[in-house]
Amino acid sequence: MTRLGRISAALAAAALALMLWHSHAVLIPEAGGLTPFDSRVPGYSPEEAGAYLAALSDRGRAFYLLEMRWLDTLFPVAFSVAAGAGLMALAKGWAGWTRLALLAPVAGYLAVDLAENALVADLLRAGMTGFDPVTAIRASQFTVTKYALLGTIALTIMMLWRRQGRASRTRS
Repeated sequence: MTRLGRISAALAAAALALMLWHSHAVLIPEAGGLTPFDSRVPGYSPEEAGAYLAALSDRGRAFYLLEMRWLDTLFPVAFSVAAGAGLMALAKGWAGWTRLALLAPVAGYLAVDLAENALVADLLRAGMTGFDPVTAIRASQFTVTKYALLGTIALTIMMLWRRQGRASRTRS
């Protein structure tokens, strides 16, 4: 993997560690034990979104909109660069169009995660007074799609890694 890929992987790991720590140290306690939107792998209903917004303190809302939003912008960008670099390294020697196709889920993930962040920010800014169930549904759909694309990327990397390992064993 390239130096940029390694640096991006380290940045992504650091951002993810900070997001997890802040979620457990700040956001979950500030919402009465409820999990933040971004962490709900199966998504959430408009009712669940409303319950989270109603439970979230002003301090938690401000933290979610500032510190967590910065981290949750850094993470998908750094992760996407690292994943793309890793995929390109694992597919070295493949046809250009095939290597390019491997980047489709990475680009999709980046777009979906950033769009999810924007929708979550809209929910947080609106709070319960301006709550829009359609925005909650859309944000939840983006959350589920984000995790599906992350799974696709991880599975692709694992499959290519195994394939590369088998290929190097047969050559030796």
